[in-house]
Amino acid sequence: MKKLWMLCLALLTAVLLTAPAYADVLWEPENRFYEKHQDECEPIVRAFYANGPEGFVTLWDAPGGSSVQAQYENGTVLEVYWKYKDWGCISTWEDGKSTDGWVPMDQLALVYDFQCFAEEYADFITDYNGEFADYAGDAAVVNFYEYPGAPEVKQAWETGGQWEVLDNLTGKSDENSYISQIFVDEEGRTWGYVNYMYGRLNAWFCLDEPGGTDFPVREVSQANLTPAQPPQFPSKGVLPYALVGTVVIATGGILLALLRKRKR
Repeated sequence: MKKLWMLCLALLTAVLLTAPAYADVLWEPENRFYEKHQDECEPIVRAFYANGPEGFVTLWDAPGGSSVQAQYENGTVLEVYWKYKDWGCISTWEDGKSTDGWVPMDQLALVYDFQCFAEEYADFITDYNGEFADYAGDAAVVNFYEYPGAPEVKQAWETGGQWEVLDNLTGKSDENSYISQIFVDEEGRTWGYVNYMYGRLNAWFCLDEPGGTDFPVREVSQANLTPAQPPQFPSKGVLPYALVGTVVIATGGILLALLRKRKR
């Protein structure tokens, strides 16, 4: 019994130690087109608003395909993981299962994110130079945001337990801080950017108040969206079902004819 308990404990420890690595694995869709053209697809992993000209977008089985995978009203936030030419591959999770489909990129509007912030404020972002190394606070959690002044927390890391979050940020754990860049906002707060910590993070936290949640919201450019409309099933998407129906009817007719011939 003791050996069994030690084995279970060892397995649990192995799972806990390897779990962070899986957070860095890029999602690959279960999609035939993607599987055939994987080498021609480039990763994106950015959020977009649905913004179709008719008030909704349709996810297809392939670029220019004819089988409808899903439909979403404009304004729905969708994650694009891969891009093939001017088409994006979107993966969604509903009711415990994933749905993968392709949509033209010009029917999507980019959600303002850390990359947009980096491009807009490039002249004000500097390399990290130990600004957080002397932190002596006792924050119970470090709140990361998509960008300084984002309206909501993107990721919250508790400082206790096995992860040594504060040591990784100050640089005490391995003498190299996970912070790579610094931004000082309009009110004098200093923010640190972390690209990777137990997986991709790509987020900012306030060095002056690591657990803070009451920061002024930054005004950023907003996408101009076409008003949302209830999705309508496209006529092109009916074709595969029509073909199946035709085959079924034709097959039934042939079988009926053969049956009558046999009776005669």
